[in-house]
Amino acid sequence: MREVGAPAGWAGRPAASASCFASQRACFSTQAEASSRPAGSLAVNPHLAPSPPAYRLVEGRRITEKYEVAPSPVFAVVELSGTQFKVTPGDVLVVERLNNVDVQDIISLDRVLLLGSQSETLIGRPHVPGARVLAAVEEHFLNGKVLIFHKRRRKNSRRLKGHRQPLSSIRILEVQGIDP
Repeated sequence: MREVGAPAGWAGRPAASASCFASQRACFSTQAEASSRPAGSLAVNPHLAPSPPAYRLVEGRRITEKYEVAPSPVFAVVELSGTQFKVTPGDVLVVERLNNVDVQDIISLDRVLLLGSQSETLIGRPHVPGARVLAAVEEHFLNGKVLIFHKRRRKNSRRLKGHRQPLSSIRILEVQGIDP
């Protein structure tokens, strides 16, 4: 098993000074550097990689005819809408509505947390660099209605409210970043 994207000097010890922790988004390397900045401004922690966007539209790619997805021994764990999914090519996921994309658009999921095949496993810290998962948006729809009923006893007061959660269905086309 190989770890990808580990901070420099990672051997169970922090990679920077004691004032810089991996859980913090900002740190100062020296006290002089901290005093030279205006009050309230923070430096970006160089030990943390910025998170890529949850998904992005692949420019110039759109599904125009029927397509086949061959089975593959490769899998990935991706983060989308605050939820982690274990996916392989051909899987269909129902996720919260993806805004700014249309049906039959191809999107790239760049927040890949883990890649795996029969021969190796790549673990990201927190993401695997250079890995991505291509997916096609199949449909946008509303989930079944959930009824919310409020009743206050002895007051003749009732309220009935319905809610339908907007969802999207996506099909995983390809996992990139690891050899099968």
